Amino acid sequence: MTAKPAIHKLIRPLEGYRALAIIAVLVFHLDEHLLPGGYLGVDLFFVISGFIITKGLMSSKEAGTLSLARFYARRFRRLFPALLVTTIVSLIAAWFIFDPSGFAAMGKSALFSIFSLANINFWLDSGYFAADSSTKPLLHMWSLSVEEQFYLFWPLVFLFFTRHLSRIAAVCLFTVSLGATIFISNTHPETAFFWFPFRVYEFMGGAMISLYGWRIQNNALATISLLIGLVLFVVACFVFNENSNIALTGGLTVLACMLLLLSMNAKLGEVLLGNAVMVWIGQRSYSIYLVHWPIIVLYVLANGELSTVEVVALGALSFVLGTVLKWLIEDPFRQSRSPRSLSARQAYPPIITTALVAICASTIVWGYKGFPGRIDGSLDTLIAQDARYDEFIKRGTCFVMQSQTANELPKSCYVPDEDRRNMLLIGNSHAADLRRGLDVGFPDWSIKQITNSGCPPFMGKSNRPTCTNIRELIYTDVLENYDYDLVVIAGVHNKGARSAQAIQAFMEKRKIDYVFIGPRPNFKTHPRTLIANYGSLDGLNAEMTSHINIPEELSFNLADRHYFSSIEAFCENGNDCIWQIKGQRVYRDTHHIFPIGSELFGKKFANWYADRPEKASK
Repeated sequence: MTAKPAIHKLIRPLEGYRALAIIAVLVFHLDEHLLPGGYLGVDLFFVISGFIITKGLMSSKEAGTLSLARFYARRFRRLFPALLVTTIVSLIAAWFIFDPSGFAAMGKSALFSIFSLANINFWLDSGYFAADSSTKPLLHMWSLSVEEQFYLFWPLVFLFFTRHLSRIAAVCLFTVSLGATIFISNTHPETAFFWFPFRVYEFMGGAMISLYGWRIQNNALATISLLIGLVLFVVACFVFNENSNIALTGGLTVLACMLLLLSMNAKLGEVLLGNAVMVWIGQRSYSIYLVHWPIIVLYVLANGELSTVEVVALGALSFVLGTVLKWLIEDPFRQSRSPRSLSARQAYPPIITTALVAICASTIVWGYKGFPGRIDGSLDTLIAQDARYDEFIKRGTCFVMQSQTANELPKSCYVPDEDRRNMLLIGNSHAADLRRGLDVGFPDWSIKQITNSGCPPFMGKSNRPTCTNIRELIYTDVLENYDYDLVVIAGVHNKGARSAQAIQAFMEKRKIDYVFIGPRPNFKTHPRTLIANYGSLDGLNAEMTSHINIPEELSFNLADRHYFSSIEAFCENGNDCIWQIKGQRVYRDTHHIFPIGSELFGKKFANWYADRPEKASK
């Protein structure tokens, strides 16, 4: 009992650090442009968890009361009630918003989340920063699964090791994990992002602070450490983005948090991070984290892109619902002195019952493929996915994914055929999904392809090593050593006008014939969701076209023969845009196109190419 006040004293700055983490994540998810590196709040959570869990285990070990059963029971009561309720409520809400395919995928992700395997599920799927990540209400559960995997293995160290050996184990695990992350981050960034072994060093950063009892006692030095840690983390959140190297971002975040943990005695820390507001937010950070992402995803799917007012409103709603979840679910089931807390005998029956309900519901939703019968049968073909998509974009071969390296691109993707005319297609996913159309529109040509997920075809270095390697391959090897009759460049936008002009100059200098493909029309809301919510063929065309956004054409100076407008390919008179052909959807999501849409593009592009001016006109 006498130790309670000391523990309470340590909680205030820790809650402030948690508040800092959840604010960063929330801002990033509401509008990533405001804080492109806000996702690093999750890394901050990992370091804090390593510190807190290790401190608790170490105290239990020294008191002779360490019990794996008791530890796991506490963690279960602490985490799972709120997680299970969030999962069930999200599934219920998704019933009214998702089409069958999306609903089935959510059932699968819910099941993996309940069994603490969400990180593996999303790693197998496509990734945290994938284009369709904003359609996955439970994507954020990946980090909770990583934490839960940490809880499974770390107590075993204390069970079998002395404190001295535990210190050595923490240092070794930190070193090995960080080294492995550095090694793999350039070649398999998605693996480094999702897999627990490549996050161990973050937990160990906090664990070492606990095990060694490191703390800066001098207020002036502690203040300096605090400010450096804060500046490092805040600057990282503004400077880094989804393309940044994960070992670099994670390593700097661990350093920043370790400095914060070392400086918990700083008086300034009590003012900046230990104040009542930050502590209030930190104490609700877990519940806020649970509810914020489903709220954002489901709202955007139902209503489209967020306005500034909606961003603020959803942020506020996350705080409100997070507070409600903490008060109704989190607090009563966790072991605390709250008068509303439940004893173990009272707590486990409702938790286990809720878990069984969540498991059954998730399994049924996944197994029954999202209940196709919920949607009018006349809409089935418009909602259905096209299984040929991955095949036609050459996913994993000529379309290099974020988890691959440029070295995995086969030479057959770009080496020209000697007895045919050759076209080289370069760009990101907006280039890859044109591949099918070019095959159809140019049947006598050999279509070659160097495309990379998330990498515009610009020249020079990128924050992502894979993008840099692909660009080097294209501009310093392939285009210097092989001849093509035409190079098609897609995935360029006006923000990259200067980079596009560099490509233009490169092509002109080497007298390479080229064509830039302009930006395509897109949806603000996923077309499947729009179709499912509308629920009828009657008047559907007007409803769908009203949600199509027509972007600006590329604005940098291009000759007519070097520019093909996607807007003209998909729209009549610049505004009446095609979204379905013969009962099949053109758009796979808000901005990628299915093979049927690609074929339409390819035919129109082939007709344009046959008639394009022989000489450049500006």
